[in-house]
Amino acid sequence: MSEAKVNLEPIVYVVDDDVQTCRAVAELVHTFGHQVRLFESPNEFLENVDDSRPGCVVLDIRLPGLDGLEVHQRLLQRGVALPVVVLTGYADTSTTVRSLRNGAVSVLDKPFRDDELWTFVQEALQRSEKEFLRKHHLASLEARLKRLAPQDRSVLQLMLEGMKNRSIAKRLDVSLRTVENRRRRIFEVMRADSVAQLTRMVVEYEHSLLPLENLQDNWLSLPFEKMAC
Repeated sequence: MSEAKVNLEPIVYVVDDDVQTCRAVAELVHTFGHQVRLFESPNEFLENVDDSRPGCVVLDIRLPGLDGLEVHQRLLQRGVALPVVVLTGYADTSTTVRSLRNGAVSVLDKPFRDDELWTFVQEALQRSEKEFLRKHHLASLEARLKRLAPQDRSVLQLMLEGMKNRSIAKRLDVSLRTVENRRRRIFEVMRADSVAQLTRMVVEYEHSLLPLENLQDNWLSLPFEKMAC
């Protein structure tokens, strides 16, 4: 990615009413230099989880009140994208399938081996960091695109179609100098060095909008207030 890496230390959340398991996971994670937050109550965890930074959740299936599957589902419903590693002392096929379908990194039986748990925690943290950087990158692109005036976006669209300045001026019925000035502004605002780099930025941004419904074919024609943040 073109964005500088944002350095925020990840947090590993451990949600388990088994105090010994909580302490064992905390000690393991601390050994590798990461922050840990422990919760015996699923409701307390849901009230305090923070996905504004990278992290993951080590989540027990059997919890007081809500079970682990319900907790994971609530995270998904709220758009909390922290990867989940599920722990269970009562594994069954149905639980495993449902957890994996919800996107869990893995389902581990208790008692677990430290190396096995850490392997999946590492995978979860890597997924989280990648997603965090992706969102940061797309937010940066969004901010730049919002600074482009509609006239700039018209020039950008034709640039991406491969048109030269004179052809753009003729198509838009403006002077060549006007096109040159808008082109210069596009490169400055987008912080790009070439049309190829602009194209890559647009492709990245365009793909980030694919999950949204009822989009027009060309994002350049979308009002910015309708674009995803």
